[in-house]
Amino acid sequence: MFLDRRRRSDPFLVWKVRIFSVAAGTALVGIWLDQRWMTGTALALLLGGVLLRFLPGARAEPGQDDDALDLERGSE
Repeated sequence: MFLDRRRRSDPFLVWKVRIFSVAAGTALVGIWLDQRWMTGTALALLLGGVLLRFLPGARAEPGQDDDALDLERGSE
C-alpha cells in the first residue's frame, strides 16, 4: 500500500507501461469498431503485462536496499 523507497526500481516498468498503452489503445479501437477479436487481443496484451511481474529479477529481495545491491555488483 505504501511506497517502499528502499525497493529498487522495476527493470520491466518501461515495458509494462508500453504494453498497457498499446493494450488500452487497442481496446478502445476495438470497442469503437465493435470488433471482438481486437478487444480480445487487448485483454491478452494486458495479461502479458501482468505476467511480467512474475519474471525472475523483477523484485528486490526483502531487506535489501540500493546501497547493498550496488556493493554486491561491485560499483560504488
